[in-house]
Amino acid sequence: MKLHEVRNKSGARRPRKRVGRGRSSGTGKTSGRGHKGAKSRSGYKHKAAFEGGQMPLVRRIPKRGFSNYPFRKAWAELNLSQLERFAAGSTVDPEVLAKCGLVKGRFDGIVILGGGELEVALTVKAHRFSKSAAAKIEAAGGKAEVIHVAAGKAEVAEPPASKAEVVEVVADEAEVVADEAEVVADEDEATE
Repeated sequence: MKLHEVRNKSGARRPRKRVGRGRSSGTGKTSGRGHKGAKSRSGYKHKAAFEGGQMPLVRRIPKRGFSNYPFRKAWAELNLSQLERFAAGSTVDPEVLAKCGLVKGRFDGIVILGGGELEVALTVKAHRFSKSAAAKIEAAGGKAEVIHVAAGKAEVAEPPASKAEVVEVVADEAEVVADEAEVVADEDEATE
């Protein structure tokens, strides 16, 4: 069967009923609307919950409880397996994650979850960490730093950077880490 051969089943599309075309049509005179009343008039509308003046169901039932929906917090979630792409010794913060495209849109904070394994030592800055994520980061030789944000301020992720920019950022961080290691080595030699 081809697309141009597809047809509706017979009877699936019926022609529109032409009302008000004389008594013999079966829908002449009142056109199937009956006699008088609001529903027979043109322009008739009613609210979805209107029950003819009777107290509507939505107003009859009791209202209890509380909804947290207007005050909910939206978290950008990341697993440890997604942080494997960063070079050892680099710092991973919300700005870097936004540039890489790992977090997008509006959120109240970033939460790091313990899914997957982390082999490289990273300094990860986020708003929340699961216990397993913090333990795995520290076991790999890195640090899990919690960011404290003023209440009511949602963050907006910047548009993701190109792959070339991401590689450049990671390379720059790796160079800084290497320079720091050289300085420490020189200081150790000087003290000896």
